[in-house]
Amino acid sequence: MLAAILICGSTTAQAVEVSDSLTTVSKSSQTVFYTFTYPSVSATGEEVVLSSSLIAWMPEEPNESDSIESLHIYSHYTIMADKECPTSNLNIKDRAIFSLLVKNSYGLGLDDNLNFIAHSVVIAPDYEGYGETRDRAHPYLVQELTARQVMDAVDYGLKLYRKHVNDKQALEFKSTWRSFGFGFSQGGAVALAVQRYMEREGLDETLRYRGTICGDGPYDLIATMRYYMEDDGNSYGQETDHRKGISTMPMVIPMIVKGMLDTHPDMKGHRLEDYLSQQFLDTGIMEWIESKDFVINDIHEKWYNQLQEGFEANGRSYTKEQMAELFESPKKNRVWAHIDKLFAPDFYNYLANADNFNAVPKEKGDAFKDFHRALADNGVCTGWEPKHRIQFVHSKGDMVVPFANYLSFRDAHPNGEGTLYKIDDSLSPSDHIDVGTVFFLNLSTTGSYGEIFQWLDEDGKASGIKDNKRETINDIHWYTLDGRCLVGKPAQKGIYIHQGKKQIVK
Repeated sequence: MLAAILICGSTTAQAVEVSDSLTTVSKSSQTVFYTFTYPSVSATGEEVVLSSSLIAWMPEEPNESDSIESLHIYSHYTIMADKECPTSNLNIKDRAIFSLLVKNSYGLGLDDNLNFIAHSVVIAPDYEGYGETRDRAHPYLVQELTARQVMDAVDYGLKLYRKHVNDKQALEFKSTWRSFGFGFSQGGAVALAVQRYMEREGLDETLRYRGTICGDGPYDLIATMRYYMEDDGNSYGQETDHRKGISTMPMVIPMIVKGMLDTHPDMKGHRLEDYLSQQFLDTGIMEWIESKDFVINDIHEKWYNQLQEGFEANGRSYTKEQMAELFESPKKNRVWAHIDKLFAPDFYNYLANADNFNAVPKEKGDAFKDFHRALADNGVCTGWEPKHRIQFVHSKGDMVVPFANYLSFRDAHPNGEGTLYKIDDSLSPSDHIDVGTVFFLNLSTTGSYGEIFQWLDEDGKASGIKDNKRETINDIHWYTLDGRCLVGKPAQKGIYIHQGKKQIVK
């Protein structure tokens, strides 16, 4: 029987059922696209049903020896519109990436050494706020929560996939199967947070995790904000068009502010107006974000028109000259923001004082210090020591997610560079969107990331697993003694069943 959980959105309520099987969306000669819904925990701590894609390698006429060799956990980049989420039929970009990855474009079917990359299952969650939960707020860059939700998708998706294997509708997992994580931009940070979550919860061993590929991710939100305030186009030995006090992708700032307000316990009682200027709010940015109807280019175009013509909103009028104080356009339909006008004046003054960032404030109740602490709490550089390898890809010319994010991770783990983790900055001086394009091309078509996967895979060679026969994947769910399946590892003390054995949670 399907379980039903009531999802309460900002304007509507709908009952979303947990899937009892994968839903086939499309098939090609070697790939099957599925969607499913799964139980998880929301930003408010309540039960919620989220949605995800699952893409599997499945030849039309499989050989008896064919089997799944890898699981890829995909964390997606920043999106604005719901039509961009992984389960959307309109998301052609991700479908092409996954199709090429699964088809073995690396060796075009000729290089058996790379089959472990392509003969795979990919699980790609929507995140809360998209897909089945588009009426809910998206907890943007709330790393621990999103990592938990991604892993719940992996947990439940594998359970459903196993049903298809048992029904002879899908390929079994090879006994030497392993898993990898990857993502770019927001997805790069989420992928790193997923590795941290797995290692903390002991899921890395269950999933035979090898490591993560992180592209231009915001691992340190404070370092990102400091770059906007301080960089004058010459940081990291790389010349760029950035200048002090400029945001080249302004919509990410209100998304960050909203994400912290919606989720961080210390941000309760604070308001958008504490952080963002009235003029910036009047442009309509929060309504556009909440609607989930507009992609980033749509918003740039709306702002460009306001910059050219001025506008009226909420009983206030803004001239072209006033808009030029807030925005500038380096090229048509591309808008940058002056953050001294984007932020509320007092908050800007707090950000502009570098002395405020010598340490994370401990006292609570002040809107600016609470936000500062919320940013720090959602970093993924400190507070853990990775067990598995990480390949960073980051351009020194990224003006949206600066190279400082990688440097923050490196400074927190100074003894691991070159062994535990590596950096590829060869895409410098390219900016964020161009880097993302190449990142996914390298991942899915050109095959240049084959060596990266092989380097990550070496991390697990000591496992001693050499048998090539197929097997059914392990059940990574937790159950009560009466057989009830739980959402993730239980927090309450007691005795549970996990992987066929009694486990004591203390």
